[in-house]
Amino acid sequence: MNLRLLGIFRAVMANESTIGAARSLDISQPAVSNAIRQLEEELGFALFDRVGNRLAAREEARVLLKESEAMFLFARKLDDVAEDLKENRVGRVRVTATPQLGHTVLPAAIGKFLASRPKVKVVCDVVDSHQVIESTEALTADFGMAIALEPELSDSLKMVLMTAIEMVCVLPAGHPLANRKTITPKDLRAHPFIALENSARLSPLIRTAFSQAGVPFSPAVEVRYSETACLLARAGAGATVVDWFSASMLPRDGSVVSIPFRPQIMVNVWAIFPRQRPPSRLAYALLEEVNESISRLRDG
Repeated sequence: MNLRLLGIFRAVMANESTIGAARSLDISQPAVSNAIRQLEEELGFALFDRVGNRLAAREEARVLLKESEAMFLFARKLDDVAEDLKENRVGRVRVTATPQLGHTVLPAAIGKFLASRPKVKVVCDVVDSHQVIESTEALTADFGMAIALEPELSDSLKMVLMTAIEMVCVLPAGHPLANRKTITPKDLRAHPFIALENSARLSPLIRTAFSQAGVPFSPAVEVRYSETACLLARAGAGATVVDWFSASMLPRDGSVVSIPFRPQIMVNVWAIFPRQRPPSRLAYALLEEVNESISRLRDG
């Protein structure tokens, strides 16, 4: 049965005239009359008695109207779903991120993303960079976010450069180096140092800076995550060198300071997508919110 013709029939029944139906549907009255004739021909029986210029509904028309209600409710629901999909208001996004991003820019991005999308679900997992890569390659995440990834990963993943950030030195406010404009490996030689363990992607960059400066790398503490290093520095355990994102989330209560590290180390911030599956429009919409969150953090 032609759904368009059935819709015009229902408009005629609701308005009790072809003129009223034409007005409600924003089509011509002859188009309504033609549609009713086509529907009757398709059904093989009359729905209306013609009384002058008026249509009088038969019992068959009233039965058809009642029985078609469920179909049109379902069709309207499908229309609503299609509109929600078009406007990115329904669905699910799965994202994995390292703590540098998952604990800084991602929460604000997800909050703003969901504010206008109450029917959308976000699955967010904060893990190390190796797991971010693995989950994206295995298609268990729509996209991942991490810093300091190897360019060679572009052979198996789609990589989108989001921004670049520098490494900074984080110290407790009372530290002897807390008033410096910049801090170098030589400045840190005589002070307890909190290092990122070898498996951390930022670790080789820091160790290389110490090596090139001719400074022995002898940390007092080793940790896996930059966030942990920052918390230890704030607690007075020593100085650390981490990415700017991690340092930016420390309380601005005067208990800790962040100072540019020299030589300057810049690291790229990446979003990664599976190559074998195009990302959804929702995934791209969330990524746009992440980019805005990055801009707000850097401007603020």
